[in-house]
Amino acid sequence: MRLNQITAAASNLDQSIAFYELLGLKLIVQSPHYARFELPRGEATFSLHITDGAIPRENAPQLYLECSDVDFEVRRLKHAGVAIEREPIMQSWLWYEAWLRDPAGNQICLFNAGDNRRNPPWRINKPVLSRNLHLVIRDGAKWALVKNAGGEETWRALQDRYGDFKTSLGPYDLYDLLAVLEDQWPDIFAAHEDAIRAFAESHHTELEF
Repeated sequence: MRLNQITAAASNLDQSIAFYELLGLKLIVQSPHYARFELPRGEATFSLHITDGAIPRENAPQLYLECSDVDFEVRRLKHAGVAIEREPIMQSWLWYEAWLRDPAGNQICLFNAGDNRRNPPWRINKPVLSRNLHLVIRDGAKWALVKNAGGEETWRALQDRYGDFKTSLGPYDLYDLLAVLEDQWPDIFAAHEDAIRAFAESHHTELEF
């Protein structure tokens, strides 16, 4: 199961569209009562729907947007005239957060959490992750993902193994690898995420993609 989209209420669609485009979202669908956006990273989308009723400001769903530099985004938005409701602060749950509202009053959190996004120290049934995944970048049409628990010289063995070897990155655990792919090669991430997850949990030692 995947999260496809979140829909938030809007009272003035044009104002809300302009606001979310300022945040960096890309408008892909628009009608008189509805708008849908792609986010700069990841596959989930976000949408707005006009409502005639009151939009609750408290005890309502909140939108969390992860960014690499919260302080930069806050400065950028302030310069554009956006009010910041709560300045950036490191929370006790290890998320660095700032809070603001969209034109309809929906609460938005800009945050950065690193690995604590999904795996805080107190996570229940925290997965045991091995840092044994090496991404092999090759000259050919295919790249490879190799499990190898060796040290810093692992790249030498990989270079000998692949005649079209360009470079290798790692070792990574699964979540670090997915984060790198999503950031640097989003098309590869989108096409092969499921296969990479299955490979990491399998007994296989090599995956080409």
